[in-house]
Amino acid sequence: GLLRGVMIGCLWHNLTFANVIILMLYALNVFTLIPGKEEQYKEYSVKAGKIIYGYGGKVVVSGHDPIRHMHGDIQRQIFIVVEFPSEAIFQKMIDDMDRDNIHHLRETACKDYIWTLYQPWDMRAWVQAQSAQ
Repeated sequence: GLLRGVMIGCLWHNLTFANVIILMLYALNVFTLIPGKEEQYKEYSVKAGKIIYGYGGKVVVSGHDPIRHMHGDIQRQIFIVVEFPSEAIFQKMIDDMDRDNIHHLRETACKDYIWTLYQPWDMRAWVQAQSAQ
């Protein structure tokens, strides 16, 4: 059968089908839009979204206008977490974006951009394992 688990706190998600486990990957995007470049970033979002969703990826959470700046040297205004079925699918997305020449829309509409691909982490299991030692 199909099992689906989601834990928002530590962003893990897995699918089990026919005894095969597929662990989703997560791309964290944190940045600030350059004033006056909002329409350009919207164009990028539409074009990138078609590619991402076409490969089975999806935006799982996003936020803007931080309420508090808790720590760090640079405050960024927007974050987006995008889920991908695999690193190979993520790479296909990057390749399609290269082919369609859309990276410049993001790169010139944003500043202080952080874009990192993460594997899932079961934080609860990690904490319990650490506590048991």
